[in-house]
Amino acid sequence: MNRLKSILGHTWAILALPIILATFMGLDYWAKSLAKITDVKISPWFSGGEIIRTLARENYKTILHRPVFDGLFRKRKEGFVQVNWVPLGENLPPVINEEIDIDGDGTNDFHIQFNTLTNLAYLTDHSDRIIEIEEVYNLGKERAVRVRLRNSPEI
Repeated sequence: MNRLKSILGHTWAILALPIILATFMGLDYWAKSLAKITDVKISPWFSGGEIIRTLARENYKTILHRPVFDGLFRKRKEGFVQVNWVPLGENLPPVINEEIDIDGDGTNDFHIQFNTLTNLAYLTDHSDRIIEIEEVYNLGKERAVRVRLRNSPEI
C-alpha cells in the first residue's frame, strides 16, 4: 500500500510540473488578459491622467496630461495636472521655461522653470486655481512635474 501511495504521489508531481511551469511562464499573459477582460484601468492618480496635448519644441516635447480630480464617488476639491518633458535627442536642455495653458483657452495658467540637472522646478502662477508644485519626477531621460490645482468648473 505504501508503495502504491508513493507511485501515485510521484506520478501526480510529474503531471503537475507542466501545469505549474505553464502558470508561472504565462503569468504576464494571464494578468494582461484578465485586466483586458475586466476593463481594469490604471488610476490617473498613479499614471498622471490621459494626455491632452503634446507640444513640440526644438530639442524636446512637452506632454500635458488632463487635470485629475477623480475621487471614489465624486470629484475632489483639489487635484493636479502633470507635465512631462521628453528629449528628442540624447538629453533634455539644462533649463526648461514653459508657459502652460491647462484648459486650452489661450490664457496661460502658470509658468514653470525647470532645471533638468538638479531636478528643481519653480512655479509662477497666473491663476487662482494653481496651488504649488506637488512633486518632481526623474523618469530616466524624461522628467515630469505635478502641479496641485483647485477644482474649478472651467477645467
